[in-house]
Amino acid sequence: MWKSTISRSLFCLLAGAAASLAMAPYHLWPVLFAAISLFYLLLVQTRHSRTAALYGWLFGFGYLAFGLSWIGNALLVDGNPQAWAWPLAVTALPAALALYFACSAYCIRRFYNLNTIAGFFGFIGFLTLGEWLRSVLFTGFPWNLFAHSWAATLPMIQITAPANVYFLNLLTIFWTALPALLWLLRKERTKFYSLLAAGLLTILIVAGWGAMRLQANPTTYTDHSIRIVQPNIPQAEKWQREKMIDHFLRHTRLSQRTNSEPAADVIIWPETALNFFLAQDRGIQASLRHMLQTHTPSSLLVTGMLNFDPATQTYQNAVVAIDARGDVVQRYNKHHLVPFGEYIPFQRWIPLTPVVEFEGFAPGPGPQTLTFLNPALRIAPAICYEIIFSGALRDHKNPPPDLIVNVTNDGWYGRSAGPYQHLDQAIFRAVEEGVPVARAANTGISALQESGFMDNKLPHAKIFFSIPAFLKTFALLMFLLVLCTIEPILRVRYLNFKLHRGKK
Repeated sequence: MWKSTISRSLFCLLAGAAASLAMAPYHLWPVLFAAISLFYLLLVQTRHSRTAALYGWLFGFGYLAFGLSWIGNALLVDGNPQAWAWPLAVTALPAALALYFACSAYCIRRFYNLNTIAGFFGFIGFLTLGEWLRSVLFTGFPWNLFAHSWAATLPMIQITAPANVYFLNLLTIFWTALPALLWLLRKERTKFYSLLAAGLLTILIVAGWGAMRLQANPTTYTDHSIRIVQPNIPQAEKWQREKMIDHFLRHTRLSQRTNSEPAADVIIWPETALNFFLAQDRGIQASLRHMLQTHTPSSLLVTGMLNFDPATQTYQNAVVAIDARGDVVQRYNKHHLVPFGEYIPFQRWIPLTPVVEFEGFAPGPGPQTLTFLNPALRIAPAICYEIIFSGALRDHKNPPPDLIVNVTNDGWYGRSAGPYQHLDQAIFRAVEEGVPVARAANTGISALQESGFMDNKLPHAKIFFSIPAFLKTFALLMFLLVLCTIEPILRVRYLNFKLHRGKK
């Protein structure tokens, strides 16, 4: 028994590690079918809920440790005093997040018989619920959901427009665990062929509807032009005082229009491309005016800025809009800060400095839509990892935006899987919201991989229909409730039936 537990534990760890290959940059989604089916079969063989929890934790740890191994790169940037914490970063976060898988596996084994169809639905329900809780509790971290394996297959992700990424996550778990149940029911032909047909039919419906939606809604463009700038400044040099003017001049050189280039209505710079102190300098303001006036009299610069509020003596990670006169006309402060990256939770008891290397940022009030009259645009800003949160990008009290602007700096993570996975999140938000996303990265992926700029016309928004995010979440939770209670209800009805027959 002990030897079999050890070998099964190892298989759970390896299955989780293999599942990470379904994420960017590999997108080997067929691996997910083997990995989750193997995990399901291993849970079937467990007798105790605590053993199932161990298997769930090992699967989750393998999946997240390999899929998120790039996170530790932020601590290895030259000169970072927190480099000593690298082993902790690459193991502690996956270990903590794997507890969601452990709790799901515990509940699955505790309440369900996985040899039955009803138990299979319970597996889907609790694993989906665990992934949703991972996305919302303790600030949330919805990174590398199973649904993200479809990011490179555009027809498959169109279902997130009327639903959201969590519903596609549920379907993905259903599809990828189904081979395991089919193996268990291989001798029961009616159930086997019914389930096989259900799996194939739902895949065909989702993919077919997505393909038809793409064909029926070809990309069309507005009259507005945008320029996305990617300077590719090495992270080790980004905050060196003696190089800040050079960094600024690199941005303006890439932004300035020549006679052979189209004029841009909006120029987008990446996260913290400016800082509050530089923006106060008259020479800097003159350079910004000159750069913008090479485009049109109404051109805007939308840029990430390290802002400082003298009144509260706090810093904010901000997006500001600067007009052709050099004036800041709109500001948004990032509201969803990165734990340990931009602030330290419970800092009174955890005496660390955030990765940003000072006392950390103050959060803004929430999602915001920046509205402009000339050019007539509504822009929803999202700074760095704010783009990963489904349904949390725009202010639903105002009309939908014409454009989501995601400014980021993936230079912390070097050439790793991180920037590719971050880009996948932006793809999902564009489909969910029906709004184009313009993504400007210092280094990483803007749609550019090297230093340069990209000019493009702004696509029209194609909103499927506007359903508030809380209603989508409520509908998902109700559906999960049904999935998770099918077997207990059937079991109670069966026991009542036996009891009734016994009385007769």
